[in-house]
This record gives sequence, C-alpha cells and structure tokens, in this order.
Amino acid sequence: MGVSNKGDVVKFRMIGVAAACVGLLLAGCGTPAADTTTSSPTASVAPKTVPDVVGKPFAEAHNTLVGAGLKYEAVGADGVKFTGRPLDTAQVISVDPAAGGDVQATEVVTLKVDSTQGEAKAVADAKEAAKKRAIRYDFRCSTSGSAITAKDNQLFSSPQMIWASASFPKLKSCDLKVGGTWYRDRFTLEPDEVAIVQQVGADGGDISLPSGTFGSVLMLCALPPEEGWDTKYGEYPAGGPKIRSEAKAALAMCPDAPFAGELARVAGGTPPAPKTAMGDGTFVVGRDIAAGSFQVSVPSGANGVHDCYWERTGPQGGTIANDFISFAPQGPVVTVYPGEGFVSRSCGSWTKVG
Repeated sequence: MGVSNKGDVVKFRMIGVAAACVGLLLAGCGTPAADTTTSSPTASVAPKTVPDVVGKPFAEAHNTLVGAGLKYEAVGADGVKFTGRPLDTAQVISVDPAAGGDVQATEVVTLKVDSTQGEAKAVADAKEAAKKRAIRYDFRCSTSGSAITAKDNQLFSSPQMIWASASFPKLKSCDLKVGGTWYRDRFTLEPDEVAIVQQVGADGGDISLPSGTFGSVLMLCALPPEEGWDTKYGEYPAGGPKIRSEAKAALAMCPDAPFAGELARVAGGTPPAPKTAMGDGTFVVGRDIAAGSFQVSVPSGANGVHDCYWERTGPQGGTIANDFISFAPQGPVVTVYPGEGFVSRSCGSWTKVG
C-alpha cells in the first residue's frame, strides 16, 4: 500500500515529453531558420533641371516641361490658379523654381502666364457657341418649286453655302428653320440676332414678332429677291419703311451676297430701273417698263402669235389704243409713252426694240 507503480511513472514521463515536443513544434521551436531577408539601399532619383520657357507661348512651354518629365501648374496674371488649360497663345512671364534650378521628381513647377482663366473660358465658350451656330440655321432650297413641299430639297447651313452651291442659279425657293423652329414662328433670339431686330425697329420696320423679323431678314440673304419684292406691301415706288429696313439689315448681314446691289437699292429707297422686257401683266410706263417700242417674241418653233390682247391706257384709265390679235405670223409691235398704262394678256414675252 502507498507504493506507486513504476510502469505508470514511465508512461506519465513519456506523455509529458511528447506533449512538450508538440508544443515546441506548434510554437516553431527547434533550430532557428537562417534569416534570408537582406536590406537593399533605396535608389536615389537624380533631380531635374528646370528648362527656360519664359517668354514662350504656353503650348510650347507645356510640351517642353512634359518632355522633360516635369510636373507643372499654371497661374494667371491675376494670381488665380488655372483649373483648366490656359490659352495656347498665352505667354509665360515667370517660372518657379527659376530656369536652371534643380527640382525633385515630386516637385511641381509653377508657370505664370499673361492671361487669366476667365479669358481662357471666354475663348472656349466662343468656340462652343460657334459650333452651335454652325448648325443653328437650316435652309432647305429647291430647284423645282416651293421648298416647303418639294421633295428635291438641298440642305444648307448658311447663305454663304447657298451662294457657293452649283445649284444656286437654278434655286427657286428656300425654307428656313432657326434652332429647329420655322422662321415665321416664335423662337429665342441670340444676342447678335436681337441687335439686328432692334436696328430694323429703329429704321421703322415691323418688329411685333422679333423672331419672325429676324427670319425674314435672314431669308433676304439666301436667294435673289423675287421681282417686285420691294412693293409686296403695296408701298410705292420702292417700298416703304418695313421692306427698306429689312433690306438694310440684310445688307449688313450679308454684304458679300451676289445680289447685294439689289438689297442696297431697296435699302436706299431707289425705285427699280424700268424694265426693257416683260411678260403678261399690267404696267406703268416709265416706272415698271421703259418708254419705247416693244415687240412680242415668237417662241422658237411656234407658228406665230395667237389670241393676244394688248391695251394702252391713259393716266385716268381711258383706252388710248388696243387690239386683239387672233393670229400674227410675227409678234405685234406697240409703242408706249411715259405716264400711260400698258396691259398684256396671253401675248407672251415683250422685248424693247426701239
């Protein structure tokens, strides 16, 4: 009794040794591994020299600094830092650090230019406005008839494009939209367009619908005005203030128009020169047609003139002379005098021959 078993003691000792070994393994015990970590010295970066860009345009200075691997920021003449890019033509007036100095790769070179961020923004805004203006006007012109219903419409974005077109001499009519709105409807005018309308009003024109007035003026720049356009409001002899003011505004908008002379005539209130050729209609001699002798032109291949009526009338409307021609191998000749009226029906084309 009271005597411990030797075998049990041996077992307990073996278990303890085993447990100790497991603990050492879990704890990484044993022979320490050799330290393979070696420290290497940090590579140094050589400083860069600031190039001399003072007095050069910003675009050139930008390319020089970027090419040298340098970072930079731009400051305006007012001391305000640019959040965008300065004008390419802006001149560099100073550099910090100065040219020839050394800077580390992480340092930023400061360029001071002789313009401001406001000026750069104004130029950018103007370019954007020019892009929008380039597509603001939508002319649709036809060689076959009314551009409103014609299917052969050609598209133009400015009067200048219309004049330069090979079809210009054959175009009969144009339609116009401004910013997607038909020009006789209401649309918002831009500042320069407002100025044109204001001038029309100052010259006595109708500006009750400003957008419509501007559209009418712009249309006068598109094609040569139709015959009698200056009296379309019943204003004689060369149109009243409405059409004269619009002609003056159109002449200011498109002074290089091939028909600028006609715009200038009406703008100045000058009556049209009496015509030396006419078709059927009613005319005042000395105002609409020149005084003298006119003869009907027989169309090529036609067998004379048929069913032609002409009449000369006095200032008060009395008949001076008339004739109904059922058939004439050659066109009749009629002499008309200043102040009298002349009527032609179904005669065709008259040409002054004397």
